[in-house]
Order: sequence, then C-alpha cells, then structure tokens
Amino acid sequence: MELDSLRADSPVPLYHQLYQLLKQRILGGEPGFGAKLPTEAQLAEGFGVSRVTAKRAMDLLVASELIQRKRGRGSHVVFQAPASDVEAPLVGMLEKLAQMSRSTVVRVLHIDRRPPPANLVEELGIPADEPVHYVVRVRYREDHTPFAYYESWTRGIEHGFDADAIEHRLRFDIMAENGHQIARIEQHLSAAAAAAPVAEQLRLVPGDPVLTLVRYSFDTEGDLVDLLHCQYHTGHFHYRMNLSMEDYRR
Repeated sequence: MELDSLRADSPVPLYHQLYQLLKQRILGGEPGFGAKLPTEAQLAEGFGVSRVTAKRAMDLLVASELIQRKRGRGSHVVFQAPASDVEAPLVGMLEKLAQMSRSTVVRVLHIDRRPPPANLVEELGIPADEPVHYVVRVRYREDHTPFAYYESWTRGIEHGFDADAIEHRLRFDIMAENGHQIARIEQHLSAAAAAAPVAEQLRLVPGDPVLTLVRYSFDTEGDLVDLLHCQYHTGHFHYRMNLSMEDYRR
C-alpha cells in the first residue's frame, strides 16, 4: 500500500481519505468478493496513520455494506462487483467469433440428427424427411454466468459435428471442413419472453424478456447451411452497432 496515497494537508479527514481509497478498490473488484482485508493495525502501519483512523475508515466500509467483520475471522469483502457485459458479433462481425469463443464457454445440452420442423424445411431447401443436426447449447462467461441459449439446425454435415467439437471449436470451421464455406450471413434481431426451458438455463423467470437473434448462414453456392436461434439474457449482454457516415447516401 502506498504511503503517499493519503494527504495530511488535505481538508478531507485522513479516515475519510482512507475509506474512499479502500472503497474505490473494492468497487473496482480488487480485492474481490470474499477477500480478507488487512487488520486495522496493518492498515495503520501501511498508510502511516493511527489505528483510530484505520478503525473509523473500516467502520465506514461496514456501514456502506462493502465489508463484514466477524469475530476471530477478520474483515472480508461482501460487495460483489458486477461482471462486465458480454459483447457478441451480432452484425456480421465474423472476425469477432473466435475472440468470443476464447473468452466464453459453451456447454452442449442436446445434439441429434432429425428432420427439421415443418416451418424450416422450405427455408433449408431440403426434403421434409432429410435429417439435419439439431443442437441446443448454452454459452457462459468465464465466471460461469449463463448469458446465451442457442438452438441450431445445420444441414450437409457428415463428420466432426459432435458435442466435444462444438464445445471447443467454431461451428463455421466444422462446416467448412464439410464443404460449406460460409460466405454470407443474415440476422434478424427482436425481443421475446423467455420460455420455461430457456429461463431455467439462463436463470430467469419464465416470461422475462430476452433479446433474440435469428442468424441465417449461407455458403458460397448461396445455399442456407445453418439456421441459428439465439436468446440472450438482457442483464448480461448488450448490443452495439458501429455505423459510418461514409456509407450514408442521400
């Protein structure tokens, strides 16, 4: 701890300066939830202040519900810093997919081969009885918070499309290995109410709002290869679009 972090010549009392400094660190997530803080004696020595000053600062942290004191166990942080929003490639930003896959975790809930629902047969351009890969998965942040629920229907895949591969590789790479190089993507963004299965996985209440995205992926032949239906937890996800005025034409 920096001895020059506090200023004796400041009109702000030393205990309040120390409180503000510790508060800022806790709100910033360092030390994090559950971390044990130095004792009042250690704070006093580290910042060159009296133990009374250190105690008053700690009292304010307790009053602010940032830390909790327990006899014989010391003081621990009880504030949980909100996790950062997750940014995802919603507007054709395919170069971001690999980056997102590295910073998040996917778990496959279900995978099989089956004929697609009747309303998707025409869109996929296949016979009604032709099986496609149907996959249900959930994407988590690094802190294990679920933020996305995916259902996908993928045609023309003969190998390499199992749960382990889907959890550890980009699906577009697997499609390419099966002869389908994705060349164009179309996406539809909307809002919906979470159905019970989605709510359970995203830790929501059925009927809570979710951000929905339907993504159509076409190969170089113009054929629809993959139809992905995404539902996002609005508390852990945000949508950002960058627009350039260079593209604007009157």
